[in-house]
Amino acid sequence: MGLLTNLTNLKDKVEAARHSATPQPPPAAQPQTQPSSSPKPCSKRGLCWPLENNNNNDQVSAFTRPGTKVSWLYNWSPNPTTCSLEWVPMSWNTADMSSLPGKVTQQSATHLLAFNEPELPDQSNISVSSAAAAWLEHIEPIRRTGVRCGSPGISSAGHAVKWLQDFVSAIRAQGSDVDFWCIHWYGVDLGGFYDYIWSTHHQLGPEKPVWITEFAATNWNESEPLPREHVENFARESCKYLDTLDWVERYCWFGPMRNTGTVGKWARMYDDEGKLTALGKAYRDQS
Repeated sequence: MGLLTNLTNLKDKVEAARHSATPQPPPAAQPQTQPSSSPKPCSKRGLCWPLENNNNNDQVSAFTRPGTKVSWLYNWSPNPTTCSLEWVPMSWNTADMSSLPGKVTQQSATHLLAFNEPELPDQSNISVSSAAAAWLEHIEPIRRTGVRCGSPGISSAGHAVKWLQDFVSAIRAQGSDVDFWCIHWYGVDLGGFYDYIWSTHHQLGPEKPVWITEFAATNWNESEPLPREHVENFARESCKYLDTLDWVERYCWFGPMRNTGTVGKWARMYDDEGKLTALGKAYRDQS
């Protein structure tokens, strides 16, 4: 896939895959100051942990054995998943954000994610002005305490970068900012993925690091998915490559779940019995 080509048309498929794989989390119960830097985790590699795993009794501990390369976790909500990994809360939308500071403090969180794909109608679906107002009221005060706050996580839809650029302009006009960019990508080939992350980082601002909080290899054909070897090679090679990029701070493969929907069954990291797949084991163990 060439640079940003056809990504807009993939939007609906991305969202259908996420809806079939993970339930949407329920709504969450100025002069600028520079947040303090925090120690980097032992690995960039993290888990976008679906809430449905709680129903399946799938345990994060499968990824926390000695020598694991997985160091952190988020679950699209501000409510923690019990585990030994670094917990990163998220405000999925703008609902009930008044409780966010207490949850961040209670969990001693050093990072915060905000707003899941607000540019998409079937995701958090927030206008730039509403998102900026919510950020300034609820997230900027948290940021002033030293918590590093990521940008809204955008999809690879063609209009997503413009949405985020407008959002950042709005909060910067009021003395705020984001501390790192959050982006998502789904597609077939490594070249398209690499083109996208480099281009998007350049467009948004190369002075800030990037978190890729969702990505996977997929052709959006659940009945005839990409071959297992293709997906496993994509995961292996992309992780190796991301680990070489200083400006990529963290990333999460989609996903640590039994059912990855139209993303395709070979992208999943749990099998039907709740055991790690070959991809899941490699994601956990391989450098």
